[in-house]
Amino acid sequence: MVQDITGITVCYNTKDLMKAAYDSIRKSHPDMPIVIVNGSDINDPCTLYLYSIRSNRTKVMAMGYNIGHGRGLDFGIRRISTKYAMLFDTDIEMLKSPVKQMLKKMREDTFGIGGIGKIGYDGNDCGRMPRHEKEGCLSYLHPHFQIINVNNYKKYHRYVHHGAPCYLTMIDIHKRGLSDKILIEFPDLKRYIKHYTRGTRNYRKSRGMPQIVGQWEFE
Repeated sequence: MVQDITGITVCYNTKDLMKAAYDSIRKSHPDMPIVIVNGSDINDPCTLYLYSIRSNRTKVMAMGYNIGHGRGLDFGIRRISTKYAMLFDTDIEMLKSPVKQMLKKMREDTFGIGGIGKIGYDGNDCGRMPRHEKEGCLSYLHPHFQIINVNNYKKYHRYVHHGAPCYLTMIDIHKRGLSDKILIEFPDLKRYIKHYTRGTRNYRKSRGMPQIVGQWEFE
């Protein structure tokens, strides 16, 4: 099963984060195919760095524009041939690999496995907005590190350009009554994956770079 998985990430002008995440994964998975969807500017150090690591195991898809996190993940997912995709943010560090343990928990009908939280129907964390008390909340498979079944992913709403890029997918799954059946929580994920929360946003802010812009998708 470990041979039937491709890593996918999306980056935008964040060389240091990208390099740290990539290097940490390569320590555990030197031969895993990895696809990097690059929305960085052509002359940005991130693009130059990605050119330097391209190989038969590391494919860089140069978009020529900032495609955004969710759209970039969807773009990569639909262009791989392995059964599984390991999606990861550039602001993570793999302390040790959980991939084998996660794959063992996957069933044929599983959508994905990773950290699961709760969000409202607007994509905000559950309880953040007053409307959540009335509308209720639903399970959310966090995109900072998750493994998905590629064919099953294609059965539901695609990931989108939004602060919570998986939220429309999770709403689709929830409305079909499948959240508890095809989403699997991996409770020990923090032991394996360190997520520097808001790492990309803080990285850009500390360097005086503008925040990622664009119209969020709501359908």
